[in-house]
Amino acid sequence: MPFKMSKKFLLSTLLILISITFFNAQVWENTNANIDDRVEDLLSKMTLDEKISYCGSRIPEIERLGVPFFEWYGEALHGLKAWNCTQFPQNIAMGSTWNPDLMFDVATAISNEARALKNLGQKEVMMFAPTVNMARDPRWGRNEECYSEDPFLMSEIARMYIRGMQGNDPNYVKTVTTVKHYVANNVDTRREFSHSLVRMKDLYEYYFPAYKTCIVDEEATGIMTGLNGLNGIPCSAHDWLVNGVLRNEWGFEGYVIADWAAIQGVEKRLRYAQTQEEAAAMAIKAGVDQECFRHKTKSAPFVKALKPAIEQGLLTEEELDVSVRRLLRLRFMTGDFDDPSLNPYSKIPKSVLECDTHKQLALKAAEQSIVLLKNDDLLPLKKDISKLAVIGPFANRCWLGIYSGNPKSKISPLEGIQKSATGEVSFAEGCSVTGDADDQQKIDEAVALAKNSEYVILVVGNDESTATETRDRMSLKLPGKQHQLIKAVQAVNKNVILVLVPSGSTSIGWEQENIPGIICAWPNGQEQGTALANVLFGDINPGGKLSTAWVKSEKDLPHMHDYNVLTWKDDYGPETGRTYMYSKVEPLYPFGFGLSYTKFEINDLKVSKSNIKALEDVVVTAKVSNVGEMDGDEIIQVYVRDVESSGIVATKALKGFKRLHIPAGETRTVSIELPYEAFSHYNTNSKQFEVEAGDFEIMLGQSSQKIVAVKTIKVDKGLIPQIRVGQKSGYFDAADENRTKKWDYLYEDDAFNNNKNNESDDAFDWVEYEIVFIDPGVYVSFWDAELSFSDASKEAIIVTSMEGVEIDSYTILNNQRKLQIRIPIPPEYGKPVRLKIKTVNGEVKHKSIKIMPPGNKKPFVISEIVEKSN
Repeated sequence: MPFKMSKKFLLSTLLILISITFFNAQVWENTNANIDDRVEDLLSKMTLDEKISYCGSRIPEIERLGVPFFEWYGEALHGLKAWNCTQFPQNIAMGSTWNPDLMFDVATAISNEARALKNLGQKEVMMFAPTVNMARDPRWGRNEECYSEDPFLMSEIARMYIRGMQGNDPNYVKTVTTVKHYVANNVDTRREFSHSLVRMKDLYEYYFPAYKTCIVDEEATGIMTGLNGLNGIPCSAHDWLVNGVLRNEWGFEGYVIADWAAIQGVEKRLRYAQTQEEAAAMAIKAGVDQECFRHKTKSAPFVKALKPAIEQGLLTEEELDVSVRRLLRLRFMTGDFDDPSLNPYSKIPKSVLECDTHKQLALKAAEQSIVLLKNDDLLPLKKDISKLAVIGPFANRCWLGIYSGNPKSKISPLEGIQKSATGEVSFAEGCSVTGDADDQQKIDEAVALAKNSEYVILVVGNDESTATETRDRMSLKLPGKQHQLIKAVQAVNKNVILVLVPSGSTSIGWEQENIPGIICAWPNGQEQGTALANVLFGDINPGGKLSTAWVKSEKDLPHMHDYNVLTWKDDYGPETGRTYMYSKVEPLYPFGFGLSYTKFEINDLKVSKSNIKALEDVVVTAKVSNVGEMDGDEIIQVYVRDVESSGIVATKALKGFKRLHIPAGETRTVSIELPYEAFSHYNTNSKQFEVEAGDFEIMLGQSSQKIVAVKTIKVDKGLIPQIRVGQKSGYFDAADENRTKKWDYLYEDDAFNNNKNNESDDAFDWVEYEIVFIDPGVYVSFWDAELSFSDASKEAIIVTSMEGVEIDSYTILNNQRKLQIRIPIPPEYGKPVRLKIKTVNGEVKHKSIKIMPPGNKKPFVISEIVEKSN
């Protein structure tokens, strides 16, 4: 009996100990626990300082809890801003594809590469993209980051970026998307000092829709507030904008991050707060959780100000906890604290990086984005042209656009043409982008080449030297002497094809009148050269269409700081209106415009209902025939006009579209569903979207100007239900197969062929300098540098590279001891990167490298060679 009692006692004690152990277990590490409980448990274990640290980009480790250092920072605009990652067409180009399914594929590839880097321990998956600021003015320095000037087209492309980036797993997000820059952040010069003055109707009908689509329909994980203010209040301390609209109206539960040091700017630049502590408290109370600020040693200004703000009674720790909960939740959603075997995205291998599948996808996207603007029966060209001249400052460079990474493989227009053409291909630079002292000599050389050539392909455009972050375009003309170059070449050779690589609308009125063939090829990703050649020589029939109207001149635009979109007239100036919807100025090229090598006819327009009752949908159908001799793509555009509105309405507004591939001689039936909300407008009195009863025109077009068929229907009066996260808009397609695809659907048989260049450097002499890039305070893609040599043989040739990515090759002239070069900035400041200089011809003895940062930073010299060949 005593023995049995002892056994019972031991068993009871053991059960009690197990219970205590279970109770004291780290709930936040338990993958079976509810995510809210896990967040709450981890939060309860954090000190005030540890909580505050989450409000910046560089988050220190919490050693006692086993939580490692974390960097909340990543760029994925059109490819990862990283080494050896695929670079897809710039956003303005992706918008010109009018192909949301293609955008989903591209976003899937980008996010797969992001996860591969995370799985290697090289990068986190917190991405600051997409940019859904409206392309309302082509002078904006970041215009190329936008998909469209139209809110519907913008929304449909952006929604598939979100879906592809976040993935479809029910338990984990593949990457965290951060939709930016909320809101009306469309001037870059002194943006951090500026307020955007926007009417409520314009906000809800024009500036808000893409954000709402991403947040409500696609459940995007994050929002970035702009550096600017809205109607007198900084966006990063705007209670109505963030709490009122984003969180309360739309039901957003994700995180909000302020753009670079924007909370500091609430006091320092926008002068809205008296102190940094007050600015920090305003931001937290407004629903902003974090400040973008990444520095090797300094904390974000927001982080520095939060503890004093609490000590001064401006903020409570409980209010701070609300923000930290949201930030922690996202780390759980990415699977940071879970066994990798539970997360399907942990299986994504390194071999997806710049793999053949991704490069082929980049090529497809580039091909679909190219817009044929003019063709006087000159295109497509024959591949056997005996003498073909390729001229221009963008011909022998692969300009990827701003916010780009550094892929191993890049095909310039010249390289693509040389690979496709079977005749002689010659090159001349023609001039620099913005104007150099020797431009006239370069123009003379180009003219001489054009005289002796059968055809000329002229590749011109603009880059970050005229339009980028912090720099708006002062003019829409081609910069430098590029227009002079075009006129000089055209004077000696009439067979000119002009290829544009622009950031947006460009003033080429003379060229439209005098050049027989014009192509808009955009900053079109790493496969741009191959894509252009395929279009030039007819292997691909161009099918892209402009996602913005192109104006003839900046004189046709309202003042850049005028954010009114709807037609506007006051006592101080002429009537104005923005975009194809409201502007009455004749464009150079209309919204939705693009030519083809074949001809399409659209017939038999039908609507499913002639009278639509409240909350009913209508289906628009038509037959589209390819009556030409070449297979091709046509983009069917459906516009709506409110015939009897009591207020100001658009002359027409895009409400549906579809890209169709139609073989020559065949016909396809297109069906496009318009939800009831397609007929609505925002009522500023009732603060709701409403449909006014009356007649509406449904217009079928091949551009906003080329309307080929019209049907008038009656629509009954009604209210559009206000929706929040968890509900869906009328445009949400739950049956879209993109919503069920797994991360690996792009690849055949799990094969990731990188097609690496295995050429060894062992055959060449080389040296490496180690460089630490510091943040210069301005955005550029390249820094200038100067190599110094103690000796070099005549016409020695060197090749520069970083992280295995070739940058450029240079010829050292006789007795030359200093050489100017350019170096791409690495994806991250403050981390050492090695520049390799390989001698492929002759002999070179290296002495030092002088690094010349942009802005006001002083140059510095590096003399130590950290490694060299044997």
